[in-house]
Amino acid sequence: MDSMYSTDEIRDANALVLGASRSGMAAARLLKSAGASVYVSEIRPLDAVETAAIEFDRLGIEFETGGHKLNGFPVPDFAVVSPGIPTNAPIVHQLRKQGRPVVSEVEVASWFYVGTLIAITGSNGKTTVTRWIEHILRQANLNAVACGNIGYPFCDMVAEKTKVTHAVVEVSSFQLETVTSFRPHISILTNISPDHLERHGDIESYAGAKARVWMNQQKDDFAILPTGDELIASISLSIRPQVIHVSLDRLPKMGAGVEDGEIRLQLGGKVESIIRVDELSIPGRHNTANALCASAACRLLKLTPDEIRSGLASFPGVPHRLEVVKNGDRLWINDSKATNVDSLRVALEAVRGPVILIAGGRDKGASYESLRDLVKEKVEGLLLIGRSEEHTSELQSH
Repeated sequence: MDSMYSTDEIRDANALVLGASRSGMAAARLLKSAGASVYVSEIRPLDAVETAAIEFDRLGIEFETGGHKLNGFPVPDFAVVSPGIPTNAPIVHQLRKQGRPVVSEVEVASWFYVGTLIAITGSNGKTTVTRWIEHILRQANLNAVACGNIGYPFCDMVAEKTKVTHAVVEVSSFQLETVTSFRPHISILTNISPDHLERHGDIESYAGAKARVWMNQQKDDFAILPTGDELIASISLSIRPQVIHVSLDRLPKMGAGVEDGEIRLQLGGKVESIIRVDELSIPGRHNTANALCASAACRLLKLTPDEIRSGLASFPGVPHRLEVVKNGDRLWINDSKATNVDSLRVALEAVRGPVILIAGGRDKGASYESLRDLVKEKVEGLLLIGRSEEHTSELQSH
């Protein structure tokens, strides 16, 4: 599928950006530089977005704060919605009722990007896979940049790094809800577990949003998917790209798997040994799964097994993900990016007990029941903090 808008169509178009967050600012900057007339609407008051307001003044972008009133703004040709604004918000409903396309920032960036696009999504592991692929590609002297949901907007990358040949883009379910022509050459779905149910309503709707990552892929593209998950199997029944399977328990006929303690690939009838699992730079069964996804993607991009092996063994890991911050009389591990029940589960599985667990944060509607046996087995002390303290306290019953 071709881009929703060509660069000529964007020039002189009226573009409305909803939200002055990091992604909204990035989309506004890119569209302005492309010749569009850009208008930004932010629901927060002016004193909460002062930095953004200064930037918009500098760029000559009109903006409003304190609500989506759109007073004085022309009728937009399209609107760009920040991930934090749900698709059932009144302003989104209003625009769609008027027949105005509402798209995400990653969709806008894809209209301008001309290199190879690799998109990674999933409930857990997507940041690690994104950074690991970037690392392997860079080790092989390719001009690769990780961006997207990791904190560096895809639009900013497109505007700032014009010679990038491989964009490795982490995409969230919120961003995927409003893609239209976004088409990666390689898509990766790491896994699906209950997450963001407070927004999506149920896991089926959440999975449906994730499945949009391959919505526009064609037969000459690739989708990397885990085996053995009934939900993933059901949402990928009518998938168009070539499917590459990954498995921790076997080597798929077309994919990546673990066999005899090694990561092996079979992508064209030939079995290739990549690296022993115990030689991976970061531990844990979940990181072996991440390494399988990264290996398959990089081999599809024509890297050699030796290049992939080198990158797998030298990757330093991602901050805040089972990151060792001090190892003395007591081992301190920062896993503050474990933002859902399943990511906490795999972290507890990856470390030796006994541990003192500090947990809490924002509840996303998932049950903590699956953690009880692990907590009973490995946790000797439990400190509960944050807004979900009341919910996580059910772990103390064991």
